[in-house]
Amino acid sequence: MSLSPQSQLILRNEEQFEQGNWLIINPDDAALFSALSDVKLTVLHQYYDVFKQCARRNDAARFDSRDLISNNANFALTATSGNHTHTFAPAVGDVAAITDVLIFMPKAKAHLAMLMAMAAALVGEGNRVHVIGENRGGIKSAGKTIQSYGDVDKIDSARHCSWLTCHLNQAPAPFTLNDYMSRDTYNRNGIEWTVCSLPGVFSHRELDAGTAMLLDKLPTSLSGKVLDFACGAGVIASYLLSAGSKASVELLDVSALALWCSAHTLHENHQQGIIIATDTLQGVSAKYQTVVTNPPFHTGVKTDYRISREFIQATRQHLQPKGKLYLVANRFLPYAELLAEQFSSPSVLTQDNRFSVYFAQS
Repeated sequence: MSLSPQSQLILRNEEQFEQGNWLIINPDDAALFSALSDVKLTVLHQYYDVFKQCARRNDAARFDSRDLISNNANFALTATSGNHTHTFAPAVGDVAAITDVLIFMPKAKAHLAMLMAMAAALVGEGNRVHVIGENRGGIKSAGKTIQSYGDVDKIDSARHCSWLTCHLNQAPAPFTLNDYMSRDTYNRNGIEWTVCSLPGVFSHRELDAGTAMLLDKLPTSLSGKVLDFACGAGVIASYLLSAGSKASVELLDVSALALWCSAHTLHENHQQGIIIATDTLQGVSAKYQTVVTNPPFHTGVKTDYRISREFIQATRQHLQPKGKLYLVANRFLPYAELLAEQFSSPSVLTQDNRFSVYFAQS
């Protein structure tokens, strides 16, 4: 059993769980819960990959975007395993009598601020919110974000991680996701559309430069079934529909926040589509006329070319005959070579000193 550094720090302080009713938000590995099998826990997963492992499921979850708009409760998957209740959702639902919330430090400070507000509203004055994270992941500055809610203590430091605890000394404000959702109007190639976004979603409140390059090369006449892989806030799919495409769009992402935003982006532009929760194409049975993507595999400290290779192979298998792939990626990554392993004659549609836009056809 391999545990992340944060999980190892938690197990060093397992006695913390002897008191109170605990909610854990966004754990970064499933192995932690095997080690805490005797502790009653509620877990919120905003990312499908770890939820899938905890729930012991390999399928992808599909939603109609209109259903997510009509009732946010429709967007929640729950699985119980022993003493643990795992839920994949953008936010906490009705959870009774939680006294302690443990947040795994997210990448974006604005995401932490939103999670802190959600956690504080859940536990209330006199209870505790904890934040755990790696030193290189921003935990050292997290105290500034959470100290406005109460006194902050450092519980422990080890494995290049820290555990901070905030003792809430004031009544927190009520929390709703809508209070944090932005609505921004984008304009590209004469196409205007609205994008809904939340902290923690890729390229929050701005049009990513790589995505913009991809949009410049996308035919707006695309039809048939189109997959927006790693859709983020639904920027690409909604752009296509706003440009007049008659495509049937499906939007896939690992993030519940991203999928929730995608549904709202479609709704704001009087559009609809299928929302798919999964971390890969595993569990996706459909075949597509077109796949469009700004894949996330080039982010982080290290780049895993194996993941990129497996993604391209899976994409080839999910394309219809003569199906098309449009992909943008950092220029320094060897996507031309990886695409050539699966497609006969991939091409570069455009590139600058940062990004390349690729096209391939099955």
